Amino acid sequence: MKKVYAEIGFGNDTFLSTEIEEGESEYRIPKFSVPPKINGYYFRFWIFKKVFIFSTNKGFETKDKNRNKLKILFGISGEIS
Repeated sequence: MKKVYAEIGFGNDTFLSTEIEEGESEYRIPKFSVPPKINGYYFRFWIFKKVFIFSTNKGFETKDKNRNKLKILFGISGEIS
């Protein structure tokens, strides 16, 4: 199964984008493509090296990253075969 993250917001290369993860590799396409099987919804705020995530799957969580970014995104997570 491939994991799909369709995102709307500021901080990625395009305002609408979709990230597809397959195993250890991932790639991003510059369009909003809703996955056929939706697993959840999320808001992600990436401020410098700290990421704040509010999701329907895991609730609230924070992550630390190695690089500075500024992102404000709404996303839909799901799967495709």
